[in-house]
Amino acid sequence: MDQIAPTFDTPDDEVEERERPFNAYRFAASENAKAIVAEVIRLLLNYEAHFGLKKNKRRAKDQETLDLTVNAILSDLMHHHLVGEEGSIYVTRSNRVLGTKSRYRPRAYSKMFPYILDLMAKPEMGFVVQDVAPAVEGLARSTVIRAGQPLQSRIDEYQIGSDELDQHPHGETIILKRTKDVDDYWDEGGFEEYEDTAVTDKFRQELDHINQWLASADLRFDNAGIPWPRTTFHIGDRQLRRVFTQGRFDSGGRMFGGFWQRLRKHERRQGLWISGEKAVELDYGQVGPRIVYARSGQKPPTDDLYHLWGYTQQRDGIKRVMSAMIFASDRLDRFPKGTRKLFRRSDKIGEVVEAIEAKHPLIKDSFHRGLGHETQFVESQIMVEVILTLKAEGIVALPIHDAVMVPATKTATATEVMLSTFHRHTGVEGIVTEET
Repeated sequence: MDQIAPTFDTPDDEVEERERPFNAYRFAASENAKAIVAEVIRLLLNYEAHFGLKKNKRRAKDQETLDLTVNAILSDLMHHHLVGEEGSIYVTRSNRVLGTKSRYRPRAYSKMFPYILDLMAKPEMGFVVQDVAPAVEGLARSTVIRAGQPLQSRIDEYQIGSDELDQHPHGETIILKRTKDVDDYWDEGGFEEYEDTAVTDKFRQELDHINQWLASADLRFDNAGIPWPRTTFHIGDRQLRRVFTQGRFDSGGRMFGGFWQRLRKHERRQGLWISGEKAVELDYGQVGPRIVYARSGQKPPTDDLYHLWGYTQQRDGIKRVMSAMIFASDRLDRFPKGTRKLFRRSDKIGEVVEAIEAKHPLIKDSFHRGLGHETQFVESQIMVEVILTLKAEGIVALPIHDAVMVPATKTATATEVMLSTFHRHTGVEGIVTEET
């Protein structure tokens, strides 16, 4: 299936992207915000009638879709304008995408979407400004949108605040991505349709429990002392989803979507408060290699798995190369993207790989076999159990891939839960460190 412009952050391992996709679940919550939506809908219908764009009266279901879509577009643009988010909002206009039935696409993102968007962007309307991207073969068209001057004027006139805009509970939280075609440059590894099973139902039920718990959590962010630029976010964006990869439900599975994952490391460590306490970040150390050791039926060495003789100053680089070796299907013949600068000019990738293999002879045969997504699944299962176990203890924990943020006074309890859960899933001892 082709890539649908999702209504959530793109599920990459490192969430650093500042532009975001259109949130089709946003809606006007206050009377003033609803009044703007109602006015725009009335103007659009009058425009259609005046220029004869609709020959027949809309069916009630189609009118409901139009109302829902206009509400979502206006509400998301108003929210984007009010909170001063960095970057832009992007949407897709691809008929191939919008015309295909999908469990992932909300009702406001239908085949009517481009028509409604164009109508709102007409010079006589001007509520939306859109920059339509050129069509590229193999890639869904992406269009950048922003609030037009008439919409901005109404925001000021009605004195709309961001708290007057809300969002419906998001749709699908269990996401399945297919494997990317390595021979197709434009292939983005789109979402894959699937039939629900006892496994997917269990995953969804677990995540629903977590999302309900986080929705009512006492979370606060204090930006005092945090230098500019600061990440813009909405503290109500808490719904998580699990993203499975390679078209399988035993691959990947990490949780994405919480606002805290958008924050830069120093921002969340300095400014995030949970349950009235400063938040502390607890991180599983050397989690990937330890899971690989467990899969191989071996015990990991007791020393630092990333410490190599001759590369003592290149630990960060060794860590990233070793991770690439776990994910790669073929032997590395060049430094992974962004890692060359972490080594000396005289260092060669072949020598680095051999040094890592010499350090870890017991799992040498597990490198370059494409096991990264499978080890990530084990990690994700561990993290889900950690969050649910802490929930049972009344402790709010915010997941960040292989780490959690917890209230400062709950550090000892959370550490114990993390270590015991890791051992139960893998049979080997884990490491948990407090990040500062």
